[in-house]
Amino acid sequence: MWRVHFSLPSEPKESVVIKERNGRIAVEINCWLEGAEGMSCVTTYDLSDSGVSLLTPDPLPEERVVILKFFTPFSAEPVTVKGEVVWSRMEPEGGMGVRFLDMDEEMRSVLRRTANLLRRRNKRG
Repeated sequence: MWRVHFSLPSEPKESVVIKERNGRIAVEINCWLEGAEGMSCVTTYDLSDSGVSLLTPDPLPEERVVILKFFTPFSAEPVTVKGEVVWSRMEPEGGMGVRFLDMDEEMRSVLRRTANLLRRRNKRG
């Protein structure tokens, strides 16, 4: 496991833990989750270019449409992605999976480059 810290202007430092698992990249990073109930900070633990797994004490029900906002080293603005909750659980800890919807190629490219950067850094560490 490897820990990297990065920050962008006017943003708090993010702590990221990277570990490859089953061809996907496990990444712990705080991001904002916006839904009908408001906005909350959640933690990712698995990221691909098609979706993300999140840790949260208050997982949303399946089929709920949400907006995720998170920062990457490749964008000064948050990457904003619309998604749909595809699984939700309370045990052993709260979590849910979100499939990205209507993602344009530019956003997909930023996510791929971020995952590749984290993989390269992980192999060096």
